[in-house]
Amino acid sequence: MYIPKISVVIPVYNSEDTISVCIESILQQSFTEFELIIVDDGSIDKSGTICDNYHLRDSRIMVIHQPNSGRTEARWQGVKRAQGEWLCFVDSDDTLPADSLYYLFNSAGDSTDIVLGNGYTFTQERRRQIPMSDFRHLAVRSEGNIGLPWGSLYRRSILTDYLFNIPRHIMMGEDYIFWLRLVFSTEKTVNVVYEKVYCKGDDHTCNTFQWTSKYCYELNELRFEAIPSEQHDEYLRDTVDDRLVNLFAVAIHESQHIWRQSQYYQDIKKDMKRLNMKLPIKKRLFLLMPRLIHRFMIT
Repeated sequence: MYIPKISVVIPVYNSEDTISVCIESILQQSFTEFELIIVDDGSIDKSGTICDNYHLRDSRIMVIHQPNSGRTEARWQGVKRAQGEWLCFVDSDDTLPADSLYYLFNSAGDSTDIVLGNGYTFTQERRRQIPMSDFRHLAVRSEGNIGLPWGSLYRRSILTDYLFNIPRHIMMGEDYIFWLRLVFSTEKTVNVVYEKVYCKGDDHTCNTFQWTSKYCYELNELRFEAIPSEQHDEYLRDTVDDRLVNLFAVAIHESQHIWRQSQYYQDIKKDMKRLNMKLPIKKRLFLLMPRLIHRFMIT
């Protein structure tokens, strides 16, 4: 019986225009000891048929068809079928450079449960190994491409139902919650790959999503649930930094009189006061005139 070293999982929903290129990039990997699990999440276009045809061509490919349940649930269904010791997630509109699995697997080992890909996205870190005590702070701040499930390698044994049990209506930021739950589920050092191992396609969800203070408040509740309560103070500054990023997005989409009265904003102010934090003048200006500045930035 063929036992792969890596299981690659692709959630697919209405991706007939991109899924073939995605699959081909995986089949052309220089590292060949993998299986490919494609989860067709109730597609109503030709995606399912395209995936079935690839299954007929290559015995390493498994296709699962399920009613539409969301991307996170689709990934979990793939994880449950996986045979490899290591898991890699790829989105259906993305591709892997030819040596991606080679770089990721060569950085795996008994001393780690997580191999973070695309470490070049870090602004300061350049360590090939990062102790979990340090990495958690990077994760809470969503440094680089931490917070995105794709482009990394995970030991199968740490991928539990808890990581994927996220309310379906959380469609933006759900991957960040996955990562927070993940990093508080293991104590092992994280190995980092600095070579580019992932090519991101167009992300239409990010481009069209409308941030609201109500949505961010719920997201923040999930964030704090992922961090053990006795460690909330240790990561408070990190959570404030990340919440402010979300607040700027809210300020673009929601009127000032709404978000200023929201519980989300009030909690940020309270925590900033505890930390004796003050916003730089440029960020305060952004919050005062977000729509004007946003229009200026994109013209």
